[in-house]
Amino acid sequence: MQLLNSPAKVNLILDILFKRSDGFHEVDFVMQELELHDTIIIHPRGEPASIRIQCSDSSIPTDEKNLAFKAVQVMQEVFVQKNPGKKAPGIEIVLDKKIPSAGGLGGGSSNAGTVLKALNAAWALNLSKQALAEKAAVLGSDAPFFIYGGTCRAQGRGEKITPIEPCPALFLAFVVPPIHVPADKTKWIYSHFRVENVSMHPSVERMRAAIHSHSMESVAREMGNAFEFLKLPEYLPVFQEIEKIKRVPGVLNAILAGAGPTICAVCESQIIAQKLVHSYTEKSWKAFATRTA
Repeated sequence: MQLLNSPAKVNLILDILFKRSDGFHEVDFVMQELELHDTIIIHPRGEPASIRIQCSDSSIPTDEKNLAFKAVQVMQEVFVQKNPGKKAPGIEIVLDKKIPSAGGLGGGSSNAGTVLKALNAAWALNLSKQALAEKAAVLGSDAPFFIYGGTCRAQGRGEKITPIEPCPALFLAFVVPPIHVPADKTKWIYSHFRVENVSMHPSVERMRAAIHSHSMESVAREMGNAFEFLKLPEYLPVFQEIEKIKRVPGVLNAILAGAGPTICAVCESQIIAQKLVHSYTEKSWKAFATRTA
């Protein structure tokens, strides 16, 4: 049995440069691992090549649609390739979800990356981080980041990962506005993105300089998300709430987390982050506090 933490992430910078000929967008991100995490328990299963997933969140699929399920399939294929004539081991996974689903925090991608790393070690497959990241890229654009963790720059369509200097500690509050979002939210929001309509882009280079300064205030000031420049009627209440949160005393900045609708606020202290969270949970919104890992 393996007991593993599967961390959430936040994009300190989310910039989109252009639409590629393959239909994907060329991106430039600074991604940061968080202390908030799901817990994954991996058990061997007697039936060869079988996969079973249990999840504490009934809204999460437990079949081939689950990224952790797909990650097991990928590693079973690698096992068979490296052990000709042998059947891949069966696996049972228990997911205890703490990362909100479809909230821009990479929960599913994190589960996939965590499973890839765990089975690579457990089955002595000896894939390098780069090779694992290439496997992860097939599962989702965010998944390669979780092979590395920490603080990284992500380029290409998100699969080219470069670890960078660690980010100083940030106290974060996340607020999930109670709005309806399309089922395939990420595809939906990218389909509305037109680079020519974006007049300002968050800067990866300024963010790296802010990180190097070890200043929480500088990092907070440079955070940005290109999706906030979209005029999306569905997200109008989210953008209004971001502006409201920015005016709260002790909040250094607030941005859209990934593809949203979750909002990430950087606070001066853990106490302020918890107070902000409480102000939203009091009115039955989903909200939680965490910090960078």
